Amino acid sequence: MQSFWGWIFIGFFGWGSNALALEKVHVAVGQIVEHPALDTLRESLKKGLEEKGYVEGKNLIWTYENAQGNPTTAVQIGHKLISLEPSAIVTLSTPMTQAVATATSKIPIVFGAVSDPVTAKLVGHPNVTGLTDFVPPKQQIELIKTIIPQVKTIGVIFNAGEANSQKQVQELKTFSRQEGIQIVEATVSKSSEVSAAMKTLVGRVDAILLPTDNTVISALEAIIKIGAHNKIPIFGSDVDIVRRGALAAYGVDWHESGFVLAEIVNNILKGTPIANIPIQNPTSFILRINSKVAQKMRLTIPETLRKQANVVR
Repeated sequence: MQSFWGWIFIGFFGWGSNALALEKVHVAVGQIVEHPALDTLRESLKKGLEEKGYVEGKNLIWTYENAQGNPTTAVQIGHKLISLEPSAIVTLSTPMTQAVATATSKIPIVFGAVSDPVTAKLVGHPNVTGLTDFVPPKQQIELIKTIIPQVKTIGVIFNAGEANSQKQVQELKTFSRQEGIQIVEATVSKSSEVSAAMKTLVGRVDAILLPTDNTVISALEAIIKIGAHNKIPIFGSDVDIVRRGALAAYGVDWHESGFVLAEIVNNILKGTPIANIPIQNPTSFILRINSKVAQKMRLTIPETLRKQANVVR
């Protein structure tokens, strides 16, 4: 029979080895701005960690900070998260990753929603790894051509200050040139400039293609409204924009990407050196089409494309 003090010992320290199996850890998350793609990425990361046994309030300390689209705030958040000395810092977006990576070379950094870590100068850091959200430009342009065979000009709105966006636009221009399509650029430095940038493209382009640019996507509603009024179809790399009124998008599966980030963080928490965890590219992509928008634009979605789409609204 278990002695009285034996029962007290078990009750105080936890029943069996499972309660003590995972050491208490601290994961800090820095996000550049709130929008559905990054929110899904963060939520899936947390869910993935829970499935690995890390539960907030038990053996996981979870810190989350949002810069609300302000690069200066991102730098401040970076210093704040570093001062907490967490087990790992997860940075969502290029600006947030750059802000943290320049401030510490010791704490492990795992990034998500970074399209081009090379141009962003994130490769080579001894404490940085992560998952990109790079979408091949060929598939994006071919998607537009399939729906609008006569397309000659495509407008692209992006933050010229984001290395991430600059690289995407450059690759789009390179591939489009081969297809005889002209890319018309409209640059912004903050979300409040997006509406005016969109208006400059009216009458000049056959379609709009939005890269994975956090500054631009945070002002998506203004783009959708102007596009709808002027019958300019909106395409993009962030699949969530289809739910919000864009015509179609080909991009990464943010839900799946969050679980990949959780796997990377889990490996770090278990002691795997960053040097042994290479930066990964996404393997899961989603095609979404908004059939209601297509109907309003008087555009026909080929049946072959409908069959390929993960979600057709």
